[in-house]
Amino acid sequence: MLLLKKFKGGKMKEKETNHEIISIPKTISQSIYNYLKKSIIENKLKVNERINEKEIADIFRVSRTPVREAVARLAAEGFINIDYHREAVVKEISFKEIQQIFEVIRILDSSTIDLVVDNIDIAALNKIEKMTSKLESYFLTKDINKYIDTNIAIHEKMWACIPNDFLQELLFHCSIKIKRYTFILNQALAHSENL
Repeated sequence: MLLLKKFKGGKMKEKETNHEIISIPKTISQSIYNYLKKSIIENKLKVNERINEKEIADIFRVSRTPVREAVARLAAEGFINIDYHREAVVKEISFKEIQQIFEVIRILDSSTIDLVVDNIDIAALNKIEKMTSKLESYFLTKDINKYIDTNIAIHEKMWACIPNDFLQELLFHCSIKIKRYTFILNQALAHSENL
């Protein structure tokens, strides 16, 4: 089910289809934020790589102001570090940080299961059952990439049933951090000498 969110008259409108949630950016700053965040999560922007504001502004054909807004937002979310010279670089994720994120997810998952059970519909439940079957096959074939992606997708499908928007946002934020880590881990494990 695709939830397409559009801004009309200052309010977000949603449209349902058969895929995932997509938000159409309201501002150019939001578009730049989405672009940079996706590039970081997918490791297209590497750890400690400098964010070149002029280059990003040129790509989007805008001034540096919306780029700075997007960078400041990503810094507030822990994806970018800004040093005292106002240089922005992609933040490194430590193993300790990932352990802490998993601990938060474990605690929140166990405490929200009643909310999920009370609010899940048959379609979502059927989708989770199908994904769980795939998860087992990925485990047996040792397909780590598909296993991790499917495991995250199962959790996200369950979290989408939680009626508490703040709690949902917190869990999805943790999921994004884990996706970034697993992408980097998968890249490292793809080379046999690293195994």
